[in-house]
Amino acid sequence: MASNVDTALLLMGLDNDFNPRRMERYIAVVRTCGVEPVMVLTKPDIGVDVEERIAQLRQRIPDDVPLLHLIPSEQENGGVLAPWLGRGQTLVLLGSSGVGKSTLTNALTGSGQATGGTRHGDDRGRHTTTVRSLHRCPGGACIIDTPGLRAWQPDADEDDLGMSFNDIAALAEQCQFRDCCHESEPGCAVRGVVDADRLQNYRKLLREVRRAEQTALDRIAERGKWKVLMKAAKQRGRDKRSG
Repeated sequence: MASNVDTALLLMGLDNDFNPRRMERYIAVVRTCGVEPVMVLTKPDIGVDVEERIAQLRQRIPDDVPLLHLIPSEQENGGVLAPWLGRGQTLVLLGSSGVGKSTLTNALTGSGQATGGTRHGDDRGRHTTTVRSLHRCPGGACIIDTPGLRAWQPDADEDDLGMSFNDIAALAEQCQFRDCCHESEPGCAVRGVVDADRLQNYRKLLREVRRAEQTALDRIAERGKWKVLMKAAKQRGRDKRSG
């Protein structure tokens, strides 16, 4: 994640790129960085039921996350995005390759970045942006265009994750065990209430967060052991010299 960013525009196509699980991950990771997430659905002109897909997302995504759908190449998108394009604002565009990040950047800034189509048959984009680039909008906002994301690991704790899964976090308060993973534990208040696919995605992210926390603790413990060993070695050296 780029530093000094106010807003992350999280782009996702309504074609084969549509993946609510991935959007949940994006939002969880972005929020841990202190950045406001804004969902942007692209390619609404391909014959899919836009309202149905918006409803699918709204069932899984926190209500306080804005959701927009637009055509990246249209200049009118500047009006839709106006609340986030004020002077002094910095936005980063995140999403898969071919979802329309560079095209949207061109439309908002008037720049001429290269853009690429999608591969025939799977709607997956070709990588045209290979490094991050900064662009200024006429209104004074700055946009950071990024390469397509393939994998993104959360750098968060359980409280951070709960911000993006607030329905699960609220129900988890009623679980019998504080460290309930909502899998097979008795007295779970989440299992059977939350959508199964959403819960499975939460479990996956929770395991990653806990694994990262344990890894960090292990590193701290290892550094502590190393400091003790070094201190003991120095003391032995002083004892030998004084003896």
